[in-house]
Amino acid sequence: MSDSTTAGDDLAKARHHYHDLRVLRVIAETADASSVVFEIPPALAEVFTYQSGQFLTLQVPYSGKPLYRCYSLASSPAVESEHKVTVKRVADGRISNWINSTLVAGDTVKVLPPAGHFVLGDSQADLLLFAGGSGITPVISILKTVLVGPARRVRLVYANRDQASVIFDQEISELAARYADRLEVIHRLDVRDGFIDEAAVKRCLDGHSQSDVYICGPGPFMETVERTLLASGKDAASIHIERFASLESEGDGAGADGPLHKVEMSLDGAQQVLEIREGETVLHAAKRAGFEPPSSCESGFCGCCMAKLTRGKVRMIQNDFLSAAEIEEGWVLTCQAVPETEDCAVEYPE
Repeated sequence: MSDSTTAGDDLAKARHHYHDLRVLRVIAETADASSVVFEIPPALAEVFTYQSGQFLTLQVPYSGKPLYRCYSLASSPAVESEHKVTVKRVADGRISNWINSTLVAGDTVKVLPPAGHFVLGDSQADLLLFAGGSGITPVISILKTVLVGPARRVRLVYANRDQASVIFDQEISELAARYADRLEVIHRLDVRDGFIDEAAVKRCLDGHSQSDVYICGPGPFMETVERTLLASGKDAASIHIERFASLESEGDGAGADGPLHKVEMSLDGAQQVLEIREGETVLHAAKRAGFEPPSSCESGFCGCCMAKLTRGKVRMIQNDFLSAAEIEEGWVLTCQAVPETEDCAVEYPE
């Protein structure tokens, strides 16, 4: 085996494992949102190479158990050397509140390398960006990258509850001033303008009917925007959406009286045997048994729950994350993986 092949295998392996990263800074963006800047050691620089719009998965110990959350990178690889994620508090959110209240510079966090498909494609079309609340994080990364590239026009529509909740307000204002000939920013505040509706989306589409569209925000916000764009004749292929919301899974309706499959699960250095009902996913069975394996969207989009299938066969209900090469290597999304053989084994990355 050549040295280049060995190096490639090592890189691929490193991309599927958590790494200890030191926190350089924690920045208070608003009263309920903070940015975390991580130090990437030179030895991990290639492993943590990313595209605008991708996210990091954090592993955080909580009450003696590891919890996992995906947070979009708000930094841009085209203009910034640091990796920055931004986290908004969620009511009763265990990790979002810990990050905003407890995490400080010098702390160490286990982080999975960048992933995600909400990224710029090869098109050179103008851009129409819709962001709601903390959905601005991957959108601003894309925005900064586009603005330093070829002269593409960009319209950013950014919806928030009120002025005080606008994340990156100053940074967006500075970008709008610097690229006044190419960037138009439309701020929508719920307390002033109400929630975005079809009429508002149609107005935003004016002059951008041929633009590529990127959408990230709360579920109802994204649904309204997508539905209106499609009804207005926008090509679905030009609409890109970052979905971090749980969808109904085939496994949720598995019958308790159906045949059982056995899956050996390797998690955090320990082996557990799960009994999985017919049609049930590996992740659903693990949670039903009281375990907390990595998971976030539970919809096949984020890749947080991926594990290596080391024995047996599964089928994935949905997969919008793993590449064909990764599937060939044995990686599966456990939130979508339904066993097809009586005996299977999965191993989560350490």
